[in-house]
Amino acid sequence: MSRRLFQSMIIMPLAVVAFLLSCGHALRAQDRPAVGSRNVAIADPPMPVPDTKPCTVQLFPKEDFGPAGENTRMDAVPHPFSYQPPSACKGPWAKVVLQADFSVDPGHQYDRTASIWLNSVNIYFGTTEEPSPNFGPSWKIERDLTDYSSLLRSPGKGAALINNWTDPLRASVIHASARILFYPADAAYPAPRTPDEIYALNPANEAVNLQTGNDELARKITFPRNTERIYLDEFSQSQFHDEFWYTCLPDKYIKETMAFAMRRGYKGAPRRPRACSGGSYRETEVLVDGQPAGLAPIFPWVFTGGIDPFLWRPTPGVQTLDFVPYRIDLTPFAGLLSDGAEHTVAVRVRGANHYFSVGAALLVYRNAKAEHTGGAVTRNTLKGASLEPTVSSTMGPDPSKVNGNVVTKAKQAYVIEGYVDTPAGRVHTRVEQNLTFNNTQTFSTVEAGAIRHDTEQSGQVTSSSKSTGGDSGGRSFERWFDYSLTANVMNRSNSDHRRTHTVELHQVYDKRIEQSEGGMAPYTASVRNVRTAADTVNFNFNGGHVSLSGNRNQTSTQTFDFTDSLGDCYKADLKAEGGKVTSFTGGNGCSGKPMHWFVQPTGAPDSFGWRGKVKP
Repeated sequence: MSRRLFQSMIIMPLAVVAFLLSCGHALRAQDRPAVGSRNVAIADPPMPVPDTKPCTVQLFPKEDFGPAGENTRMDAVPHPFSYQPPSACKGPWAKVVLQADFSVDPGHQYDRTASIWLNSVNIYFGTTEEPSPNFGPSWKIERDLTDYSSLLRSPGKGAALINNWTDPLRASVIHASARILFYPADAAYPAPRTPDEIYALNPANEAVNLQTGNDELARKITFPRNTERIYLDEFSQSQFHDEFWYTCLPDKYIKETMAFAMRRGYKGAPRRPRACSGGSYRETEVLVDGQPAGLAPIFPWVFTGGIDPFLWRPTPGVQTLDFVPYRIDLTPFAGLLSDGAEHTVAVRVRGANHYFSVGAALLVYRNAKAEHTGGAVTRNTLKGASLEPTVSSTMGPDPSKVNGNVVTKAKQAYVIEGYVDTPAGRVHTRVEQNLTFNNTQTFSTVEAGAIRHDTEQSGQVTSSSKSTGGDSGGRSFERWFDYSLTANVMNRSNSDHRRTHTVELHQVYDKRIEQSEGGMAPYTASVRNVRTAADTVNFNFNGGHVSLSGNRNQTSTQTFDFTDSLGDCYKADLKAEGGKVTSFTGGNGCSGKPMHWFVQPTGAPDSFGWRGKVKP
């Protein structure tokens, strides 16, 4: 994540400013937000767990990131730890949960990227909150690691990483601790079927930075000869110039808006305005032995350090302190990859322009009854398909104004099919996915000294994975994922060296799934997470020095809604004003009953290994 973004923002024209959106968070939601609290507050549900006592393994009791000192200190190295499986809970486990606690000292500090790794596999990815001179926030996160049980059965080496920079001005230290809770399986809480092998694509306990769309995170792997199913979990987090990629413009339109900015008198600013180039299209692509194997949208997370430092308080953006990975089904390649030879699996971010931090891991299922499966890919329409977006613009020719829009669109559809030979017969798998991407940036000169920049981005993904034959049980998984980000920014420049930014931000994460297997009734679930925030921040410019002079009209709301076909239900509404919680309603389940311990109310991917073992 860029470190001087906020400083750069306050000297930019609005036509470029929207590129510095930010906000974020992920508090453990069983800590019910209290009215009047200034601490981090979200409407997200608590993670359901079995009603049994877990065994706890401490990964690290407390680590300090970025100790303060007289000179600038960069804490950008992994903090190592050693991992041992729980001796009192040898497994199998009904559920495995990572918990981590974070806090920041009061003072000045930027938002920082945070991650935890074990044997090069990412087990947590997110960002931190920004403090204020009189208040240091604290928060907690949880991530379901049940699907990573095979990784946790053996000792390992891990690391925590928070890239925190400290100096006399930004001296706030970030503190963190983490542990894993193992819930033993029994008759009431049986262990689910989980992947047999986990393979990290990352070469070390840290993310890999992909500077361009051609850069790859790749690993050569010899898969088990009885491989039956393969999935990939990946995170693609925007950084530095790409941090606000959804407000980036193609280079030729940047030249137009920059020329206008110079004419409007910004050339005397202490630092020349800098634009976010390369356009607004970004997407993750997976390759197997060089051929395209799947696509994944990149959710437009916004962090807590942009637009203005008051916008997030106390309700940050959707998932921003606890990213949800995107899972891609690579099962059509399972038969091909089980031949005992070395194969390359790679991830890249199309459109990356300095840069994205990426973590990815493969989840592999083996067929215990076969020494060798074998098979082939029989169809791949993604191979050779054009993935480039289309860009159009109505930017006007009037040199005294910036008016018009820049529209970026992409639409992709593909089918990949393959088979695996098993002792029970040949299993055919068909993966089909349709993706649409839309980004519209509208610029308007409202009046003298006032420019408006509106960004509207949305994406829709419909995907299905269906396996038939053998002992697949007619396995079927369908997913509908809609997301959007709307950012309206008004920049007003006054003759007395004052400037104001008025911001309205709206973020939506909407996901539905349907899964069936073995003739059982389909399991369906839906998650909707919506967050809205607004604020006006004031700046003073004096002799090349830029300073904050307060804010006003700060508000934020979040609504969370989860339901499934088992009767699970969670609804919560959170409102805040002036940086304090003003109300919190719901959050206890619609019927007052706890949710089933195995569901994923946040929309995180799930192997559904509990199906057939649990009676709802």
